[in-house]
Amino acid sequence: MIITFGSINVDFVYEVDEMPQPGQTLLARKFRTESGGKGANQALAAARDGAEVVMVGAVGNDSLAAIGLQNLTSATDISRVASASEPTGNASIHIDSKGRNMIVVAAGANLIASSDTVEDELLERANVVLMQLENDMAQVEMLIRRVSASKAMSILNLAPAFPIGEEVLLLCDLIVVNEDEAEALAGWLGCGSSANALSARLGTGVLRTLGGEGAEACVDGREIHVAALPIDVQDTTAAGDCFVGVLASALDRGMPLEVAMERASVAAGIACSRRGSQSSLPSAADIDKHPGLLTLA
Repeated sequence: MIITFGSINVDFVYEVDEMPQPGQTLLARKFRTESGGKGANQALAAARDGAEVVMVGAVGNDSLAAIGLQNLTSATDISRVASASEPTGNASIHIDSKGRNMIVVAAGANLIASSDTVEDELLERANVVLMQLENDMAQVEMLIRRVSASKAMSILNLAPAFPIGEEVLLLCDLIVVNEDEAEALAGWLGCGSSANALSARLGTGVLRTLGGEGAEACVDGREIHVAALPIDVQDTTAAGDCFVGVLASALDRGMPLEVAMERASVAAGIACSRRGSQSSLPSAADIDKHPGLLTLA
């Protein structure tokens, strides 16, 4: 079972020919509203891959809450999602003609989510606890410390890339970063940005996603590289969350890390070939249709 302590947002998505510049007003080709948030996206990706997922977070007492929860309601256990006086978290997402995105997030109720909602009995049943940084940092840090004293595996997706204490980072079993987040983390730690360099500096497992180049990881000095699924990119929104969620799902089922990374890479590729946030996340059947990717090392 996976516990996801994370954000629940509503995405306002604007499809544009090119990204707006400061002071510029553009007309969007299309607009849509979708369920989103890193925590919710990753929880849903894991659930669609067949995992039992408990979502822990918070939404506002407003009309956006139902949109934020609409996909999670049938796929995950949302009994530990609190209702707060703050507005439901939301994001403005611009997607250009090349599938690239630019995102601004308003955390709202996500900052009210409490790690105390993950009671000891629930933590004892978990195989994986999955966290990101769109919630209150202090709550994330407290949960990391609690998970480190349990049997569960802790996965921290260092996104967005906010500074977090080194003494907390080394308590994580696996830290997942993209290339930009890896550069930020390397700057704080004073080391290289590769998974190997970050892992050696922290003494814990690090996985770095590399977009079209796949992903790399280093755990206990062992390096793993997997390729990306060759696809025609339509929209990269939620692809990183898809990777992390399916990775957690595979690890929850006891798959070796390299196999879990291959499955996550396939899933992320499928998500990139579709438009949308949570609507792009594949099912286990979708992922199983693709042959495994070659593990390069």
